[in-house]
Amino acid sequence: MPTSYATYAEYVSRTGDDATSPERFRSMAEDLSAELRAELGIADEPLTGDASILARKLVIDAARKALRPPSLDGLDCDLSGASQASFTANGFTGSLTLSNPYGSAWFDGRALARLKRLVGSGQRWGFVYPFGG
Repeated sequence: MPTSYATYAEYVSRTGDDATSPERFRSMAEDLSAELRAELGIADEPLTGDASILARKLVIDAARKALRPPSLDGLDCDLSGASQASFTANGFTGSLTLSNPYGSAWFDGRALARLKRLVGSGQRWGFVYPFGG
């Protein structure tokens, strides 16, 4: 069973982030893949087809959120830890709020729900026991 659903080459190809070291990505991807397997309840089952593609997408996206610090085009500064900023120039004011200032990794909820449906762990079973008198 592979330890990660994504490779470094796939990460760089999809994100363009070649500044992150391969070792750092591999470590993050292994952790995220283990977390994804636990979430799906499939510790020993390999994923195939569309489920494998969705798992790769989830791991790469979550790793990117954690490994790449937030940045803004035209602003040459480190925004790590910033949650809000405002700017003024020539009488104009702008402001922004960053949604992930600390570089946390999380799985996209919609893609995770789709993957759960594909592997059958997102379905709920229920029983109704009617009784009468």
